[in-house]
Amino acid sequence: MKNWIAVLLAAGMIFFCGCENQFVKDSSFKRSGETGEAARGKRNISLVCWNVQTFFDAVTTGSEYKDFKNSERWTKEKYLQRLNKLCEVMTSLNPDVFVMEEIENADVVQDITNTLAGGSWERKKNWQYTCFTKDSGSAIGCAVFSRYELTGVKCHTLDIRTQKEAQPSARPLMQLTVIAGEQELELFVNHWKSKSGGEEETEIWRDWQELVLAENVLQNQRNGKTVVMCGDFNRSAEDFILSEADRKHSNTVLRGAAGNVEVFSPWFRSDGKFATEAGSYFYNEEWERIDNIMITGAASIASFSTVTDSPVADEEGIPAAFKIYTGEGCSDHLPLKCVIAL
Repeated sequence: MKNWIAVLLAAGMIFFCGCENQFVKDSSFKRSGETGEAARGKRNISLVCWNVQTFFDAVTTGSEYKDFKNSERWTKEKYLQRLNKLCEVMTSLNPDVFVMEEIENADVVQDITNTLAGGSWERKKNWQYTCFTKDSGSAIGCAVFSRYELTGVKCHTLDIRTQKEAQPSARPLMQLTVIAGEQELELFVNHWKSKSGGEEETEIWRDWQELVLAENVLQNQRNGKTVVMCGDFNRSAEDFILSEADRKHSNTVLRGAAGNVEVFSPWFRSDGKFATEAGSYFYNEEWERIDNIMITGAASIASFSTVTDSPVADEEGIPAAFKIYTGEGCSDHLPLKCVIAL
């Protein structure tokens, strides 16, 4: 495994970074809209995490998925319509930190920031700090938009040569520090290997990505840091839950080289049952919870929910998947939103 430090390029108040060619107790959990005693007197940071489903621009560079490559179905007009819809959702949800998976490139990130700015730059209303990471062999990457300062961005990438099969292209694990006044938290953004090619056949690569995350979280735990992990894990939340006997200050685990790294997931109540009826992804008429937010350290979750309002979901709360043929919909994933009390 290699750890590559991402390069920060300043563009006004916007920062881009890339890997290309360079590199609480669970009893404090409350539903969305409620605030527990543990959150009082602390700084609250609102966060949204969303897989925005193959968000490509209208410029063909060769790495796009085939439906977006030199296609009459995908035009600049359709891209701008989708871009405006995304920015409307961002403005409506209005979190302090907005994490996205499946963004094509830094140009799309710049288009988002320009659209949000609307010709003027009001610091209090816009996300002043942005970063983007993408593996050189991948069509899509991850982006973070923040009203708080972002520093220390790193990419942790895989270079596995011990498996029988060659390592597929894998999104890097993005690590960055969010500075909120006198408080800091380490944010890890994940987009693990999809199940395309077979769930069992691709499981080994998600195992490796879990190990990379676990080892980096463990290091930050030892340094006494507050850590937030989020993203599309392509692995159900249930796969991380601790047994009932082991649930104390944490309820889930990441499996590392030296053993389990305990963290907390708001997907579950104290009895181990799901905290929300809806998952984040709807497949074969069943909810899946493959998008995750986890925390560890001196923090708690003051609220947590999936977003099931229009336009991201239909009347039944099912994700309104984006359809390139019509331009309708947003994403086949629902956004997760939470408030983190530091």
